[in-house]
Amino acid sequence: MDLHTFQIVENFLQHPDSPIDPWQKGYFTDHKKRFQADLALLLALNPKGPILEIGSAPGHMTAILALHDLDVTGVDLAPERMAPIIQAFGLDVHACDIETAPLPFPDNAFECIVFSEVFEHLRIDLPFTLSQLNRVLKPGGKLLLTTPNVYSLPSVARFITGRSIADPVHEFAKLRGVGHMGHIREYSSKEVVSCLEASGFVATATTYRFHKNTNGKKKALLSLAYRVVPSKFHREIVIVAEKILDAERFSPIIESTPSQA
Repeated sequence: MDLHTFQIVENFLQHPDSPIDPWQKGYFTDHKKRFQADLALLLALNPKGPILEIGSAPGHMTAILALHDLDVTGVDLAPERMAPIIQAFGLDVHACDIETAPLPFPDNAFECIVFSEVFEHLRIDLPFTLSQLNRVLKPGGKLLLTTPNVYSLPSVARFITGRSIADPVHEFAKLRGVGHMGHIREYSSKEVVSCLEASGFVATATTYRFHKNTNGKKKALLSLAYRVVPSKFHREIVIVAEKILDAERFSPIIESTPSQA
């Protein structure tokens, strides 16, 4: 893994003349360690063919994958909001509402799909979206999925103190603030695996992780707490799944585009 690529992206985002929205700059700082972890996982899968990244905005991971000379194609609800980074790094990002429209690619087009921190945002027709991922992934292709863990320490603490795990006012406000929905809900690993299995995938590895962050006393204490609790209470679920080869092993939940009614 070439960490220099992260510096290239960071330099572009932080340049005084960079036409990047503040939230996109801050997002890179907050999620840099996650990007590094995702890249390491992807490289370990050793993809030899095309890669599809679902939910490209704000374009950071797409740029990092491209800088690693990987054949990456992105999909995003509104690619125009990340136009500067697309232009700067020559990225291939297609516009698509993955909850209501088929992915604009032929069957079996990709060897690997990166589906990182998107699952929890979906609010319309999750089975349809998963069926589309299955369709464009080659038989035996890999799906790398990460999503917040509903049983993480912060989520459990909010639940115990009577607060919402995903505050609806804050999360719906993101539709206007950043251009896509915030967290609809968070899931357990068993729930995510169940959804994947019902959509033609088999989970080959399920792990949990947190990213050490010592910026601030509360974050440092949380990192310490993560070290002493079982991993099932860590912040993120990481699943590697495979598109099963025998189509008779499953029955797709949905076979057509959802009704517009």
